[in-house]
Amino acid sequence: MMLMICYDITDDARREDVAALLSGYGPRVQLSVFECEVPGADGARELRAALRQRIDPLVDQVRIYPMTQATFSERYLLGARTVEERADYWIVR
Repeated sequence: MMLMICYDITDDARREDVAALLSGYGPRVQLSVFECEVPGADGARELRAALRQRIDPLVDQVRIYPMTQATFSERYLLGARTVEERADYWIVR
């Protein structure tokens, strides 16, 4: 299942935590937007639960848009700019 996930998170630490989580599911296509692939409805539920644990629901917002393979392949990209991941730090857990 393909998902487009975008977020507006006020706290730097929470925002970085969400970005790290989402980077395991797919590419970052804008600063706060990821195209994620999850294994079916169960994978989507697990990802939503993981996101819920990482945000403050009173001040943050995450939007999840499910896409089919057909609609995903019909997306339009205008412009050549790509988001470059920062290479000057490591995430260690």
